[in-house]
Amino acid sequence: MPRRPSSEEWIALLAEFEQSGLQQKEFCAKHDLSIAAFQYWMYRKAKKHSESAAKLSESFVPIEVVGSAAPVARPGGAVVEIALAGGIVVRLPAGTEPRYLGELLRALR
Repeated sequence: MPRRPSSEEWIALLAEFEQSGLQQKEFCAKHDLSIAAFQYWMYRKAKKHSESAAKLSESFVPIEVVGSAAPVARPGGAVVEIALAGGIVVRLPAGTEPRYLGELLRALR
């Protein structure tokens, strides 16, 4: 009868499988695993990865890229500079719509 690994063991087994170069059937036989359970855990891992990638892509907001973001490129125009943690500096023209600024800052968190 195949053994029943815990969730933590499955995570380790899937990582080992990816490095093994074995076919799924071979790996399952070697580790006394049910092929159906193995494929289920592979599916769970792929689904979790795709969901986290989707969440990441949803956190971006569209921006408009201009030829030069340097303050001197806009003579006479006031520029607001925001320094964020991690060395990120955001420069925007004074009067930038607050809603857009809020979305941008949330996306950069």
